[in-house]
Amino acid sequence: MTPKLHPPGPHRLGRRACTLLMRHAPMQFLTRIAIRYGGIARIPLARGFLYLVSAPELVKALLVDHRTRFIKNTRYSVMQRVLGQGLLLSEGDVWRRQRLAAQPSFKPGALERQVSWMSPMIAAYLDGWDARKNGNAIVDLSPEFERLAQSLAGHLLFGSVFAQHAAVIVGITESMRKYWPSVPRFLQPLAKKHQAENALHLSQTLAELDAQILALIDESQAVAEPCMLTTLRADAAEGRTPFTAAQLCDQMKTLFFAGYETTATSMIWTHYLLGRHPAVLSRVMQEVDGIPAGRTLTVEQLDALPYVEQVFKETLRLYSPIHSLSRVALEECELGGYVLPKGATAMVSLYASHRLPQYWPHPRRFDPERFTAAQSAARHRFTYLPFAAGHRNCIGATLAMVEAKLIIAQIARRFHLHLVTRAPVRPRAGTTMHPSHEIRMRIESRTAA
Repeated sequence: MTPKLHPPGPHRLGRRACTLLMRHAPMQFLTRIAIRYGGIARIPLARGFLYLVSAPELVKALLVDHRTRFIKNTRYSVMQRVLGQGLLLSEGDVWRRQRLAAQPSFKPGALERQVSWMSPMIAAYLDGWDARKNGNAIVDLSPEFERLAQSLAGHLLFGSVFAQHAAVIVGITESMRKYWPSVPRFLQPLAKKHQAENALHLSQTLAELDAQILALIDESQAVAEPCMLTTLRADAAEGRTPFTAAQLCDQMKTLFFAGYETTATSMIWTHYLLGRHPAVLSRVMQEVDGIPAGRTLTVEQLDALPYVEQVFKETLRLYSPIHSLSRVALEECELGGYVLPKGATAMVSLYASHRLPQYWPHPRRFDPERFTAAQSAARHRFTYLPFAAGHRNCIGATLAMVEAKLIIAQIARRFHLHLVTRAPVRPRAGTTMHPSHEIRMRIESRTAA
């Protein structure tokens, strides 16, 4: 059958209306499009068309079956300036070399080694909460989990020397967030003066970031502890040309930001949802209380926490930190019975796909029972994509799951976090799916711990 030229979509709204909706409420707008128009839709925007791909079989076709006919969308120039040609944005042979070089640190056999230092580091961080709880402390979850996640990601990448740079790195990431463009320019034009000032401040911040990463690389190499940097440098022992300083810098920046920001964001949403659903929290506490008492956890103990894993997976369904994936067609391509022209941008909105009622009954409901072994086995593999899919899937997916379970379980053993924020918290599309405003919780010690 001859493919049709254009998929259905909200063409009657026109470019201006669709662009405004994408500017102000992109995830909600894309969800409505996915539900109304089905597996693939064409959305008119200010500078062309966006092809939204939602049906799981078409997502598979885009990310796996036709992967050589598409490349990652790297048109967001600011992201390129931050990460350079690291693992996230590189293509072809450069990407394959980086992926193979980093892979040993994320294999299942390496998890026990990572847990051996992660678990006590998390416990030590929570000691700071322990010191504040008697003052009936109320915390904003974002900076708390960002500091913890940065410490974990930094140690994984650079070893113990990261601790000496942690405070400076925190300041740099805060400056980056302050001056980061909220959305691409074609969706939200800024006043030229304001735009120029922000661009200047961001350039200065990025220069500071590169200087810190290069200093960390030098110091970590001098100490020679087992860490990601050691793994990347060992790749040259296989007869390959060593990574240059610039290549190492790009790779370490990519792994750092991809690692810490997604972990921090997912932990914020997890504890927000637990605060809103006391019955689920009670069951989490009951499960973690069933393992031997202690400040730290082992890999074997994590295996005894299936409900904690279900809670985290359901959090990722509702609030996946990576809220969308996009690809650019290298050539004209058929997808779902329609023609995508060369240069077309195809997007998978994880936020929308994870809310399609035909795959997720009562999709807005927080229900960890969706992720029992039986329920998960019955679903199409490409209905759930928090770690992407295909050859460009998240290299740290298994480690991310282990790290999340460590944090959730160790908090639940020691503390009860009571939600103080009463106003509705909505997701905001950025580099990750952050809450629309701060989420405040009161720390209370668990007497049974």
